[in-house]
Amino acid sequence: MHCVGRPVWGLLTALNATVDPPPRPNRGPRWWPLLLLLALVGARLVQVWVFRDHERQFKFASTWPALRLAAPAALAWFLLFSRLRWRTRLAGLAALVIAAVLGLTLVRVRGIDGDRVPVLEWRWSHRPSGTTPGGHPGPATTATTRAPIPGAADFPQFQGPTRDGFLTGPLLSTHWNAQPPTFLWRQPIGEAWSGFAVADGLAITLEQSGDMEVAVAMDLRDGARVWTNGYPARFENSQAGNGPRSTPTIVGSRVYIAGATGILRCLDRASGSNVWNIDLSKEHAARVPEWGYSASPLVVDGLVWVPAGSKGRSLVAHEATTGQFRFGGGDSSAAYASPVLARLAGKDQILVLNDVGIASHDPADGRILWEHAIPEAPHVATPVLVGTNRVAVSVGYGKGTFVIEVGRSPDGSWTHVVAWKSIRLKSKFANLIPRGDTLYGLDDGTLVALDLTTGALRWKETRYGHGQMLWVGDLLLVGAENGEAALVDPRPQGMRELGRFRALADKTWNPPALCGHLLLMRNDREIACHRLPTR
Repeated sequence: MHCVGRPVWGLLTALNATVDPPPRPNRGPRWWPLLLLLALVGARLVQVWVFRDHERQFKFASTWPALRLAAPAALAWFLLFSRLRWRTRLAGLAALVIAAVLGLTLVRVRGIDGDRVPVLEWRWSHRPSGTTPGGHPGPATTATTRAPIPGAADFPQFQGPTRDGFLTGPLLSTHWNAQPPTFLWRQPIGEAWSGFAVADGLAITLEQSGDMEVAVAMDLRDGARVWTNGYPARFENSQAGNGPRSTPTIVGSRVYIAGATGILRCLDRASGSNVWNIDLSKEHAARVPEWGYSASPLVVDGLVWVPAGSKGRSLVAHEATTGQFRFGGGDSSAAYASPVLARLAGKDQILVLNDVGIASHDPADGRILWEHAIPEAPHVATPVLVGTNRVAVSVGYGKGTFVIEVGRSPDGSWTHVVAWKSIRLKSKFANLIPRGDTLYGLDDGTLVALDLTTGALRWKETRYGHGQMLWVGDLLLVGAENGEAALVDPRPQGMRELGRFRALADKTWNPPALCGHLLLMRNDREIACHRLPTR
């Protein structure tokens, strides 16, 4: 009996092994697909950031697709091919879902920076609503009793008294460590990328307050509101931000403002009361630009010049006293640069960078004198004179700087040719600063110097982001994109940063104003005033 049992037991054991084979030994997680994916993504990022000579926004633009492809691929590896325990995979998936829900709940996107990188903030972060609750402007009051402010000076329009970013003084101290700037006051402000126009101690800017665009006049001493003037208008853009973009212009007893939707308005400087207003888009059958009307009004010989952007009225002139339309010229749609008065080849001209390129208008009747096409991109920086017959134009987005030489033919017609072009200076926002035989500017956010004769790169040094600049006495004052202010001693052979301090805490695209030794900086949330030490 015992002999018969052994074969039977062996047969049952064999059958059991066939039906339920022994489990495979655990070979551990499969890491090589993830390592290969990381190597491919890393190689792509090295190619973009090290071996490609593009501006930063293009580098970021090439980075996002690589990361967007890598993320789902890594998730697929983790869930399907990693050979990790299923308990680990499910726990990881749950953690990822919870993190995504928390991120969407707690964080929001607050537009983009100058490199088109999303700016994140907590959802409970305070956003200034403007002048008063409900979006209605506060009462207008006069301030005729303001006494002069020692050391202050007027800054009556975009880029200062001469509209080119040059200030003859004061002579700023070069020892900010020993003599740091002094904080004076800080005030909240509604959304806008506007700058300040300042006259007789009254600083005027624009803000968005609910569904109202509002002109705000503040006392330069402490930021107290002297008067406000609001009108129904609202421009919104999830990337570029909301509210007005231009800087007011003060001429005598009048203030001229241009809103983002095209409202051109003249106000009484003392009281803020309305003198006249027109809607550029309706008056001239024009389309509001994609990023809003951004040009600051130019007032010359009793006329207010602004880009309208319609056929036959690319740039228009209105009577400064009545707002009545006088004339216009050009067929291009409006861009974002402000018009300037310049004297080229012996003749006064109104220069503006429109959607097509740079255009010269006759101040006498608005007609086009000459036009020169500039590569397509958002045109923002104002044209700058770099000689008696040369003008410089700079564009971001990989386009560069163009110096155009203007002349007259024997028959009286205008000539315009590119004297030189450089890809080494691509200014998206900031205006260029020519000094001697050197041209200074922010190339994709980094301060550079070019030879003004040839366009050759002299140096490329410190990164300030897409900020703004003023030349003060013999130094360069930089308002950085991150809200810092920096004092720079630039020379043809190199630069030396003399000091910097943080004026604001957030992204700052607004142009600064220097009123004597008082520095006004603002962004879409707050205003800060500092006293700069002088020599």
